Amino acid sequence: MENIAYYCQRFAELNVSSNRKHGNAQYKPILLLSVIDLIALGIITTNEIPVSDELIKTFERYWNVIGSPSYKGGLHYPFLHLQNECFWYLKFKPEFNGLQPKTINKLKEAVEYAYLDNELFNFLQDEFSRKELIDALVTAFFSDNENDIHRSYFTNQSSFSR
Repeated sequence: MENIAYYCQRFAELNVSSNRKHGNAQYKPILLLSVIDLIALGIITTNEIPVSDELIKTFERYWNVIGSPSYKGGLHYPFLHLQNECFWYLKFKPEFNGLQPKTINKLKEAVEYAYLDNELFNFLQDEFSRKELIDALVTAFFSDNENDIHRSYFTNQSSFSR
């Protein structure tokens, strides 16, 4: 069983694509922020993260505010690659052909849902643990954009309010 410090470290040390010219591709941390938002809003209530319209919209909203302009955004990039981080797993559809989906529609055809380590999902249910995990992501990847992230978070909160 892992503790919150373990997951904060895993979040801070995400393996992101990087090159000198374009810098870091922040797909994975933006996907995690998007999932955390939807958990906080009660839209994701079980440890199954589908490629839903809400997730796509939330990811795109974050990408437009804090994504690297040198990279073209797209949820299909990190959704599969987060598997390499040892806390994100995928349940593929039976007809999945093993080829990496190059579009969101292909991702929807290939994947039933993603799921997290149970301990991590439980931490994300708790407001204080959730804040620690968000802080780990922001500090590691978005320290220059902290105010933009908080604005996006509150925009997302109000746009999904019932």
